[in-house]
Amino acid sequence: MNDHHAQEALKRIWQSRDVKEIAGRAAQRRMNTQGEWAPPEGITPTKEILYLSVGIPDTGSLPREAIGEAMRHVLGQEDDAALRYGFGLGYYPIRKYLTEMNARKGRGEITEDWFQLCNGSSGAIDLVVRSLIDPGDVIVTESPCYMGSLGNFIGVGAEVCSISMDEAGLNVVELERKLAALKVKGKRVKLVYTIATFQNPTGVAMSRERKEALLSLAGREKFLVLEDTAYEDLYYDAPSSDSLSALSDGYGVIAVGTFSKIVATGLRIGWIQARPEFIALFGRMRFDMGQNQMALRMMGRFLEQGNLAPHLAKIRALYKDKMNLTAEAIEENLKGYVSFARPAGGFYLWAKLADGISARDVWRTAFQEGVAVNLGDSFFPDAESKNGEYLRIAYSWTARDKLKEAVQRLTTAIRRVADGQAA
Repeated sequence: MNDHHAQEALKRIWQSRDVKEIAGRAAQRRMNTQGEWAPPEGITPTKEILYLSVGIPDTGSLPREAIGEAMRHVLGQEDDAALRYGFGLGYYPIRKYLTEMNARKGRGEITEDWFQLCNGSSGAIDLVVRSLIDPGDVIVTESPCYMGSLGNFIGVGAEVCSISMDEAGLNVVELERKLAALKVKGKRVKLVYTIATFQNPTGVAMSRERKEALLSLAGREKFLVLEDTAYEDLYYDAPSSDSLSALSDGYGVIAVGTFSKIVATGLRIGWIQARPEFIALFGRMRFDMGQNQMALRMMGRFLEQGNLAPHLAKIRALYKDKMNLTAEAIEENLKGYVSFARPAGGFYLWAKLADGISARDVWRTAFQEGVAVNLGDSFFPDAESKNGEYLRIAYSWTARDKLKEAVQRLTTAIRRVADGQAA
């Protein structure tokens, strides 16, 4: 058979196959859903889009000059360390800085071998669940929950159960009942995932009492807690209560963190913080040939030069201002249509729509009006956990002088839906 005939034969064989049949079960589940960040199908915006759907740092706040100096410094070194593979726990100066930061927060004495650097906190979560979770193991999440982490859990074949939240965080009493019900079915929870501080999407910070109750239950029932600290340092006036990791001295708690939300998302520098025996386990499951050494050394220089603390002070004030500006615009324009609680930190307002107003209709109509928001349905782990019609409104990325206009467009969309004129 000549090359042309061989190629034609292969083409016929593979054209007759559906990639969905070849995909693994977890991928098949994902393929049957719309992407969480995809725009609504069949809708053409009438204006250039303003984004209240993007949870990343404000463009103007990015410390470009300091990052540029750090990169030039790294590239000016004579050796090739920044341009080759990097193995092990990750660049030591960053792990040392994280250890010192833990001490400055009054969270006890830990060492650099409590940290494994990863490709962002999403990479950290992925490494944790790949190391600990077998298909069919039960992971409990908050409801609502960050949909990116849900993707990590689905990807390892976990069974995901959800527990509701209130103004103090995850409902531990409900969790205890859920554990008992699962035991009756012969199942045990292996991991509970929580964004305990300025949660995505609700902005809620778990109370000290609720944290202590969760840790007590975890000890009795022998499940691990996975604490996502992505927004912990983005408080507006005062830090939240001690982390779950600090309260437990790391026993039974694995924390993940990132520089994405406090410096820049494109750096992709995150970490796992856990007792060294767990860090050693995670190290055995790392197959990525190391992290981006250029970015790590650049961040090490950025931290060494004392850039992070003043940068954090600046962005805390910025996001508090943007949150209040957005909240006031919503309260002024959408009274009776939307309710929400102002968060004490983070990037998001979790807005509940009035009875009879469909979030999906608002999401679609808002896009037509020229503003993108996040549909609340994406944050509920299962249909049973949904308890109303919600939108996540992210105020972090959109320029300050565009926020009122973005809310005005959202107002037009919500009133259209309420008047039966949805897109």
